[in-house]
Amino acid sequence: MRHPLRQRLWARDGDPGMIAWAIASISLVLPVAGLFLCIIGGAQVIRGSGSGWAWLVLGAVLIVLDLIIDFVWARSSLFESDVPHLNRRADQLADRRGVVVEAIEGGRGKIRLGDTLWVAEGPDLPAGTTVRITSAKATVLVVEPAERSASLAIENPSSGPQESKGT
Repeated sequence: MRHPLRQRLWARDGDPGMIAWAIASISLVLPVAGLFLCIIGGAQVIRGSGSGWAWLVLGAVLIVLDLIIDFVWARSSLFESDVPHLNRRADQLADRRGVVVEAIEGGRGKIRLGDTLWVAEGPDLPAGTTVRITSAKATVLVVEPAERSASLAIENPSSGPQESKGT
């Protein structure tokens, strides 16, 4: 069962309700009104009027109220997304395999993944080497040789039985 105030704030389909729109509209006006009252109060204080301080305080209260609304409103955006890599294409490519197209020399080269060329960082490798993508730095993929990652799995005793090197 949902809280009645929450139902008024948000419709069942997740769209904002009438109260949410009213709070958003008020939040647009509060900083402008607060700044205007601070300017009026400041002008009166400069002229020596004692009521200017009241206008300054009222303007500051409106600005602080707007900040509180904004922080409470933005709190929902602080939660983690259920699709964290949605707009980060390179991060979605981890553990995929590609082929070096331009040799990786000095730590940088290009790999082909599907029909796309990607800039890659990793150990020096000749063109034609199959690589595994380990991570991404913005749009640069970090790679390692695919054979090395497979041989590490064979050498690791915790990963299962090892191959014998018999004659």
